Amino acid sequence: MDEVMGWKERKAERKEHYDRHVHGKKLVTCAACSGSGYYDHNGSPKCGACGGKGKVRER
Repeated sequence: MDEVMGWKERKAERKEHYDRHVHGKKLVTCAACSGSGYYDHNGSPKCGACGGKGKVRER
């Protein structure tokens, strides 16, 4: 039988994820596409560095 995680264990996992991957990072304009989300204006594919969003997270 699987042991069910309690509230404290789930909260500890969420806190660890936040501290490791989110806290202290800011969204900045992608240098590869200059924030447009595409490499150029001629119907090229989405930017691979930012996934087409125009922003990347950096410390």
